[in-house]
Amino acid sequence: MIPVQLYIESTIHREGEEPEVIRQQLSGGLQFNDEEWIIRYTENAGTADEVRTSVKSFPDRITVVRQGPVSYRQTYRPGETTQSIVHTPAGKTEMDVSTLKYLRERAGQEGRIQFSFLLNMGAQDLGSYQLIIQWTEAKINEPA
Repeated sequence: MIPVQLYIESTIHREGEEPEVIRQQLSGGLQFNDEEWIIRYTENAGTADEVRTSVKSFPDRITVVRQGPVSYRQTYRPGETTQSIVHTPAGKTEMDVSTLKYLRERAGQEGRIQFSFLLNMGAQDLGSYQLIIQWTEAKINEPA
């Protein structure tokens, strides 16, 4: 995997509330071929809240796999509603996602994946979400 620096921004819009924006900067890894791009990163490494995430991007869809206290595998396809099961310490629940938009682009040593969706969990509307993942390939120090 190619080492990358990641900037991840999640925006959550709930009816009647101000948008909630979560920003993270993490180190991760990237591998790609023409069709499939895979980004892997870990949040809260070495803690009880550690979450390992793999983002698998294809031209027409994206799949996010999260493993940690909350685990799921969810595929997002523009114009479609997809389901998955979310595993939490409190048990399992069903997640329905209606994907609105999806974009991926890469130029040189940088790239971006952006998608938005409506989220329902256990028949409860949780609002609309937008996720942006940007990366820059890490600079490798060359010997002097």
